[in-house]
This record gives sequence, C-alpha cells and structure tokens, in this order.
Amino acid sequence: MEALLQSMGYPFLACLLLAGIHVYLGIHVIERKVIFVDLALAQIAAFGAVYGILLGYHLHEDPWAIKGYSLLFAFVGAAVFSITRMRHEKIPHEAIIGITYAVALAATILGSSHLPHGAEEMRNLLAGSILWVRGETIAGTGILYAVIGAFHWIFRRRFLALSKDPEALRREGGRVRLWDFLFYISFGFVVTSSVAIAGVLLVFSFLVIPAVVAMLFAKRVLPRLLLGWTVGTFASFVGVVISYDQDLPSGPTIVLTFGALLVVAALVRYLLIGPDRIRRATRVAIGLVGVVGFVFMTFLFRNQEDESVFEMLRCPAKNERLLAVRSLRELPDSWRDLSSLKRTLLHDPEPEVRVEMLELVSIYEDREAIASIHELLLDEYDEVREAAVRCLRMVNSPETVSALTSAVEHEEDEFIRVEIGEALLEIGSAKGLSILVDLMDQGEVVLVRREAHEHFSAHTEVRFPFQATIDPDENDASVKLYRDWVRKNHGRLQWDESTAIFKEIEP
Repeated sequence: MEALLQSMGYPFLACLLLAGIHVYLGIHVIERKVIFVDLALAQIAAFGAVYGILLGYHLHEDPWAIKGYSLLFAFVGAAVFSITRMRHEKIPHEAIIGITYAVALAATILGSSHLPHGAEEMRNLLAGSILWVRGETIAGTGILYAVIGAFHWIFRRRFLALSKDPEALRREGGRVRLWDFLFYISFGFVVTSSVAIAGVLLVFSFLVIPAVVAMLFAKRVLPRLLLGWTVGTFASFVGVVISYDQDLPSGPTIVLTFGALLVVAALVRYLLIGPDRIRRATRVAIGLVGVVGFVFMTFLFRNQEDESVFEMLRCPAKNERLLAVRSLRELPDSWRDLSSLKRTLLHDPEPEVRVEMLELVSIYEDREAIASIHELLLDEYDEVREAAVRCLRMVNSPETVSALTSAVEHEEDEFIRVEIGEALLEIGSAKGLSILVDLMDQGEVVLVRREAHEHFSAHTEVRFPFQATIDPDENDASVKLYRDWVRKNHGRLQWDESTAIFKEIEP
C-alpha cells in the first residue's frame, strides 16, 4: 500500500483535480453539442507552442514564452468558435470545430517537421505523462482551476443560460457573443494546462464521459455534478490501481476504465428506466452472450500456422518482416522457436524491425539475446539505441554494466545518456550516479537536467537543492554537493533491491 501511494499518489491527485473542473465544463460542452471543442482548442494551443519554437524559443528553456504563444493561439481559437456560433446554423458548429482541429493538426505536423526532434516535441506537447506529475505542478494547476471555477461560479447563471437556452439570454439583453468568448477563453486556459499534464485522450475522457454518465441519470445541474465527480473519482482510483498492479500506462488504463463504466451505466439505465424490464434484461443477456461468443470464435480462428510467420520473417519485403515480428507478440511459442533467426532480425537492415525485436526481447525477458543487444548500443539510429538501453534494464551482469558504461562515452544524444544512467541504477550499478551528475551539470536541455536529477533522487536518499530550469552555471554549488557525495561514497554504496535505492554503508 505504501509503495502504491508513493508511486501513484500524485497521479491520483492530478486525476481528482482534472475531474473537479472537467466534469463541470463537460456538462456545458454536451449541452452546447460541441463535443470535440477541447481537442480543437488543445490542438490550436499546441500549434501555438510549435510556432513559438519555430521563432527561436525552446520548449524547456523558455517555458513561459511557449505557454504565452499557446495561450495566444487559444485566444484566437476561442474568438473563432464564439464568432462562428450562429443563431440559425446552416453548417453545424461541430463541423467548424472539426475543420479547425484538422487544420491546426496539419499545421502542427508541418511546423514540427522542421524541428530537430519533431516527433519528440509533438509527444511532449500532446501526449503528457500523468505518471510523472509533481506536487508543484498540481499546486499551480489547482490555483488556476480555482480561479476559473470561481469565475464560472460568479457568473454561473449566464453561463448555464448560454449553454441551455442562448435565445432566452439574448431576449434578456445578454451579450451572447461576449459570454461565448469568455466561456471559450476560460475553457482554453483549462484545456491547455490539462493536456500538458495528462494528454489529449485522458483530458477528453474526463471532460465527456463522467458528464455523459451523469446526464443519463440526472436532469438538474447539481445532481449531475455530484454524480459526475463520483464517476470521475471512482474511475481514476480503479484505473490508477490497475495501472500500478499490472504495470500498464496510466493514461490509457484510466481511459479504458472510463469506457467500461460508461457501458455499465448505459446498461443499468436501459434495464432500470422504462417499461418491460424483463424483455430488456433478456436483450442485454443475449447481447452479452453474443459478445462473448464473438470473442471466443475469434480465438478459435487465430493464425496457428507458425510456419507462415517464419516464412514472412525471411521475406525480403520490409513490411512483411515487420508484420511478422509484430505478430510474435501473440505467439510466445514461435518466439521460443526463433533461435537462430533472432540475431539476424536484431541486426535487420530496417531500424523499425530492430526496435520491434528489442521490445520482444524485453517482453519475453529473453536473456539469450543479450550479447547481440550490447552491439546495438552503438547503432546509427537513436530509436534503436534507446530501445537497446531499455531492454538491458532487465539484465544485471558485469558484461551489461561494461557495455552501458562504454556506450555512454560514445553517445551524443543527451536523452539516451539519461536512459543509460537510469538503466545502470536499475540493475544496481552505482556508475549511473556519475553519469546523471554530469548531465545535471552539463545537460543542454532543461528536461535532460530535470530527468537526471529525478532519477538520481529516486535511487538515493540524497536531497541537495537543485533547479533544472535555471542557468547551469547557477547550479555549480549544488552540482558540486552531488559530485562530492558520489566521490566520497565510491565503493561504499549498497544496492537495496526492496526499495531500489543505493544506501551508504556505515564505516
């Protein structure tokens, strides 16, 4: 239980924070029939960030400048959505929102294609990682949500009238366009902050699914809010626990939990509300039997001709080999029979095949392939070297320690050097500490310095002050404390497998 709280406490708090504001906004979004407005505003804000990067600002070194461009573009999007909402629509507002999303996405892709690490920047802008959220981020986001929440509470009557019956608000003399703009502006602030923490899919789920469940069972705003908050809290708790217990990505796990709850809620409403419940229950039972039968039948018709897989693995066409390697995820027996082909595929001419093979080695914990993986630490492709480092985290051997420490001397990518330092620590080698201290001191990117410090802190009990966001020269005194600690305890550190922490041996 203590380990669960340490690992998932902050992510769960972040989920509660997201549920608090997004359930309320989700009720408005569904009433307005603009379901995908959060995706569109988030994508517009992401394009703003890419635009700022193209102007010469750096995502991790100039975060406030990038956020400023994101919010500026979100303001423009809010203005567009408020202006294009007409009293007598010939074109549905949702169509305009969808078009805006598609154009913003295309612009983001084109803009990021000119960045040195375009794909990586896209992940940082859109994917988020709620698993790594920190207390200070939760606190700052909570303050922002509180301000937005207070604003909506003060003007709640106008916002509710705007969503439920804009014509009534117009007859009362309310400035519909202005209040529409204010709603989308506040919505843009929330979505821009939320997506940075949790990613688009999870934010969309928090916005829509609890509100949909609440609207299935309640008609008034307060009961909808209470029911939506309950659903959001329960789904967050179950998703976080499953993610921790099964070692699954937190965001997608919580999204699937939301989806399962929505299906259960829809079935419950169908069974309990309306006449002839026996007939409805019979239909539900038949439907469930049909779903189970369909899944069972698909398993019966699985491809059991392993020989065809081996033929595809030897195929000259890249796509055929890649498809065959991916199919091995569902064919553990075929993986065990691969033997002589493993080394060939691990050194396949195509980097995608090499990456897929490395992931399979990790999935099946195949230690026989380790010698070939050591060689891939010097591969010409970044993604292959990174996958090789991740794969070696499961092997605690002198050869692996030697291979990783040798590879870091040739590695130019700072992010992979962080991964090497972390991998060495996870297999119980204190050599990773010096690598991380060097990156804290010399890392050119803020994210690299931050991750190096976080990994160092996660595997030791050392808590010297360090700020990754300031100029590296200003951290000289702090880095010296870390470097002196490593030098002083050289040969005196003991790896505790139960806590995954290096502890000082008493002299």
